[in-house]
Amino acid sequence: MKQTEKGAALAVALVLLTGLSALALAAAAAAVTALALAGHQQVAAIALEAAEAGVVHALLAATEQPGPAAAEPLPHSVGGTTDARFETRTTELNGDGALPPGFSIGETDRTFQAQHYLIVSDGHAMRNARVRIEQGFYVVVPHQ
Repeated sequence: MKQTEKGAALAVALVLLTGLSALALAAAAAAVTALALAGHQQVAAIALEAAEAGVVHALLAATEQPGPAAAEPLPHSVGGTTDARFETRTTELNGDGALPPGFSIGETDRTFQAQHYLIVSDGHAMRNARVRIEQGFYVVVPHQ
């Protein structure tokens, strides 16, 4: 064996070890990033479910008593956590008839009357995740 070949095996082993270490670090960084993204998606889904629960809450309240209303922040247990809440506001939309132009339900002085309402529901979850849902609905009643 020549004198110049004595340390070659060590140098090759160190280069290979360095390359494998770099690959392992890249894989670990990708795994941590994927885990963080999954966590963000989970809290966004929890906030969405809380906002949807707020819409359901407001619609149920409107079946009992139609009209403007508000619900202060209420807790919502979803996804195994109780750190979610929703709040809603229901407002009446006024204008020339509750129905958009081109639509009719036979609304006259002697038949029906339509009232248009808008629900705005804000869902909140941990990590400051927020989702807003706006849902309109009509109440059609005999003309009074």
